[in-house]
Amino acid sequence: MQRTVLLWLLTALCAIGLLFMAAPSAPSSAAQGTAAPTLVIFGTYATPLKPPPTAIPPAAPMPVIYDDVLTILVLGSDSWQRGIVGRTDVIIVVVINRTHGTVSLMYLPRDLYVYVPNDTMHKLNTVAALGIKRYGSENYVQLLRETLLYNFGIKVDHYARIGFTEFREIIDALGGLRIGVDCAIEGNRLISPDLDPHDPNSYQVYRMDIGLHRMDADTALWYARARGSSTDMDRGRRQMEILTAIWRQARAANLFAQATDLVPRLLRLVDTDMSAADLLSLVPLALSLDLNRIQHINLVFKEHFTQWYTSDNGMFTWLPIPEAMARAVQDLYTPPTRNRLYGEAPTVAVSAIEPLLQYHQVAAERLMREGFAVTMLGTQTAQARNFTTIYDYTGGAKPNSLAILRRALRVSERNVIAQPDPNAPYDFRVEIGYSYPNSCEFKIRQ
Repeated sequence: MQRTVLLWLLTALCAIGLLFMAAPSAPSSAAQGTAAPTLVIFGTYATPLKPPPTAIPPAAPMPVIYDDVLTILVLGSDSWQRGIVGRTDVIIVVVINRTHGTVSLMYLPRDLYVYVPNDTMHKLNTVAALGIKRYGSENYVQLLRETLLYNFGIKVDHYARIGFTEFREIIDALGGLRIGVDCAIEGNRLISPDLDPHDPNSYQVYRMDIGLHRMDADTALWYARARGSSTDMDRGRRQMEILTAIWRQARAANLFAQATDLVPRLLRLVDTDMSAADLLSLVPLALSLDLNRIQHINLVFKEHFTQWYTSDNGMFTWLPIPEAMARAVQDLYTPPTRNRLYGEAPTVAVSAIEPLLQYHQVAAERLMREGFAVTMLGTQTAQARNFTTIYDYTGGAKPNSLAILRRALRVSERNVIAQPDPNAPYDFRVEIGYSYPNSCEFKIRQ
């Protein structure tokens, strides 16, 4: 099982487009559902015989890339059977920047309503199944490649896919994962892994509070899938956290040092198109990476996509907002060292009194994922506070960073203290308060 772990880690690299050509926009005839074919990206795409519920969008622009990057599509299938593709309910784009030694991740919601080339509009999580029909089970990812390139300008170099069973085996082989949970969540969980996952009576309500948690395989799978009253975007954020935790756990266990011996056998075990040379080339970065060189690009409802129900059958979907999605994709291909929160490159220190120290670590890890360079002060400078407090030393010079800092830690404006100091060693300082463990929860909808 250790072999499966290593391949997954090497392909995701954290867990957590080369030689692009300009792509012309689709003519308006395609958007109107007329008979004229459209020349875009991969060749001539036929216009759907039946006009789709919404206009087909033009081809997305390509991001500007100056560095040596590798784009890996990480897929998770909603299948309990080994080797079955199923619906791809986990779709994470991992961009490895070999020039700067960084990794960026972006979760794409499964309900995004996108144009499938030479077909019509579909939900993103159905594209793999459509790809099997068109290209066969060996080449189904080709349709996902075309779909991501057309709709988002993302050129996929390689992919890696696992299902529920493989995921559990990975976590078991690692001895579990340590994850900082920064929002309490409830959800239905299998009472026992031996029960039928398709039987509603096999489940009971389970709750996980804010704090540092050691998760076994079944708990990690529940954490990756649970919804409660949260959104699909929050679930995607947790799935990116798990990828990052897998990388961190594997490095701590020195698994990457075994790559040369294990890779040839690994290629027969996991659904991926990466070669042994591809995998081995990533090992040095996997060993040298640290959390400050990993960024998570989080898409936001109403900013990057809107809620929409199809006019034909009332199906719930997310409609991408092209301009905002293009900016997010550009951020995905911009390394963290140049992309720190709108170019503000914020630094923050986090401290807490002794009883709250575990929350100080949870908060610090969340801020790293948001793009902050974080210093963990432990109990230094900490005071006993009822509410988490932010000290702003920038004199208001980094408003975007402050807004994200407040949102990530759920801090009200009255608990922000402005203390302009050009000589301060960091831009912001956070003191965790007693309110933090109860500041966020996603309960099951009644």
